[in-house]
Amino acid sequence: MIAFIPLLIFLVLHLGSGTYFFFTGTDNPLHQISPVVCLLPALFFAISCRPGKIQHNIDTVIEGMGDKNTLTMCLIFLFSGAFSSVSQSIGSADTVANLILNFLPAKLLLPGVFLTSAFISTAIGTSMGVVALMVPIAVNLAKSGAFDLEIGAATVVGGAVFGDNLSMISDTTIASVSSQDATIKDKLQINYKVAFIASIITLAYLVVTSDNTKIVTISSLDCFSIIKVIPYISLIVMVLFEVTTLVVITVNIVIAGVLGVTFFDYSIIQFSHDIYKGFRKVNEIVLFALFISGLSNIMYKQGQKALYKLIDESRITKTKAEFAIAGIASIFTVLVANNTIAILLSGSIVKRLAKKHDIAPYRSAYLLDVFACATKGILPYGSQLLLAGSIATVSPISLSKQVHYCFILVVVTVGEIIVNSKKEKGSMIL
Repeated sequence: MIAFIPLLIFLVLHLGSGTYFFFTGTDNPLHQISPVVCLLPALFFAISCRPGKIQHNIDTVIEGMGDKNTLTMCLIFLFSGAFSSVSQSIGSADTVANLILNFLPAKLLLPGVFLTSAFISTAIGTSMGVVALMVPIAVNLAKSGAFDLEIGAATVVGGAVFGDNLSMISDTTIASVSSQDATIKDKLQINYKVAFIASIITLAYLVVTSDNTKIVTISSLDCFSIIKVIPYISLIVMVLFEVTTLVVITVNIVIAGVLGVTFFDYSIIQFSHDIYKGFRKVNEIVLFALFISGLSNIMYKQGQKALYKLIDESRITKTKAEFAIAGIASIFTVLVANNTIAILLSGSIVKRLAKKHDIAPYRSAYLLDVFACATKGILPYGSQLLLAGSIATVSPISLSKQVHYCFILVVVTVGEIIVNSKKEKGSMIL
């Protein structure tokens, strides 16, 4: 298992620095040193200590970085960042928030906060942007007596996780689908069913536990500004018609830009700046994806075959293999506190495990994504709860216990695994 020392080096550096900064009271401790930088010593060790000529080892890393799936994933990351930046710049996210929350009775404000966070996160493909947008709104509502501050902030995080898990342009969806060679449509079909059930249960709980009857207004809504929602609607429709992901995102970047330039105070120069701003926003995850792909390739050449042999010789049932995938995704997320990075790190192992036990690629992608996102959503040292806690000035630990959607999503997904197992056994008997 010497081949996996580079991965251990990365985990020690990433977790070690994060732990140090956490105990020194530094904000966002796990990102004080970029995970990309933590990967560099691991890459250096893998290249210099692997048997053979160093140039050959460098070529092996570059070969992994140039993998078609990796480069496609990186392009999708870049264009998704651009779409998110442009759509937010023209005010689409704010319009959605006002559209759903405007003049709701207080009894429905907490469910409304969840729905708004979920919709925006699904549309823009990022949970952090939603937390930054919606937690201040939740704080203002809490101050007006609509609901408790902690449950309001935690509900925003739950809604953000919903979209992070389901959006076709989110990092986790792209990473999980690419790593398993699955299609986004197949992955989302089963993911939507599970998330829908979990969200309905969450909404029911929020309605039942909301006992305020005041009427709280958010802000006035300009009916003309509703057209800002068009890029989101267009994106969803194109996905349903199975248009290629890169085409979908590119077309809707243009749509958002044209709407902004034509109807609002938005220039072509600003449009170009926002596209590049979106590229810059995702540069860390793009670089990490490239480096981890190169590192995975050199680890595979040296020792991953031994791990694959261990997987191939395993004697567990298909159901247990699916639970193993869930466990792998959760453990890696706990270790690195980043769901996308966890998926990228564990993707090749999960793919081999799924292939061994005849688990369809879309199922392994869905399980990877669900458990990575759900685990990240309840981590007190995860970026979502750290940001929400800092904005709301409450403890991330107290918030983690109230992100009800994540706990419910895990329970529903476990139930789906069991039910699917029984269905397959029944079909085999017939």
